[in-house]
Amino acid sequence: MNVGEYGLAHNLNVNYNISAFTTLSMVYTRPDGTLITRTGADVTVPAVALVTTDMGTFAANQYAKHIFKVGDLTLAGTYTVRLTYTDATKRLVSDQTSFVVSA
Repeated sequence: MNVGEYGLAHNLNVNYNISAFTTLSMVYTRPDGTLITRTGADVTVPAVALVTTDMGTFAANQYAKHIFKVGDLTLAGTYTVRLTYTDATKRLVSDQTSFVVSA
């Protein structure tokens, strides 16, 4: 990914079924420490498997998808992200993962 890009999908694999969510959010920490929080219609749980060449297969209902918007990727450096899942009986927070945005 590069600074200024948008329309790109970011898929976060969590390895547990998140299809029954009542609340789902992806929180990105930018290189300067500021946060980008995406919830509601901005975060989806695809009901089909995703096969990638570099990260393997993400099972259906076990990954969240967000499409970067204009202004999301404005800084070069390392971004981190976590998914928070809530349903009728539990709240789960994924492990933090990171990715690099190039200048």
